[in-house]
Amino acid sequence: MTTIRDCHTFLPSALVTFLFACLMTAISGCGSTGADYSKVDLIQVSGTVTLDGQPLPNAVVTFETPDGQFSYGMTDSSGHYELQFDSVKKGVTSGPKIVRISTARKILGLNAGEGEEGGEASSESGESSPAATELVPEKYNKQSELKVEVSSGNAKHDFILSTT
Repeated sequence: MTTIRDCHTFLPSALVTFLFACLMTAISGCGSTGADYSKVDLIQVSGTVTLDGQPLPNAVVTFETPDGQFSYGMTDSSGHYELQFDSVKKGVTSGPKIVRISTARKILGLNAGEGEEGGEASSESGESSPAATELVPEKYNKQSELKVEVSSGNAKHDFILSTT
């Protein structure tokens, strides 16, 4: 028969065992080095974006796959961009891509005044904030007609955009 005295000695040792197991589980995840890029064949892609003959600064350039995955970059003052696979690794996977270029879309860590690198500052669908001004016509962003084939022999992609 179990007495109250037995419970007093059992509970502390069970609690210590449970807490130790939780601690070990938490610690085991701390030593990981992050994503394994060895299985991802990334191609370093860069280029220049102009709008009506002028460099387009501070525009987010995304290369999207049909299933919605994307690499991204931001143009500098001369319209030059380099694609990022994620916040750590540069590049993009090979294959067909839809290109979207936007001055209203925000990606954390790329746009001025943003915080962490990586995900989007707006909604997951890439919708822009109400205060953002879009300078690029929809045919180059939301309804993009820009398509490229990314391959190791074709890693430079310039885009000459027009508002007309």
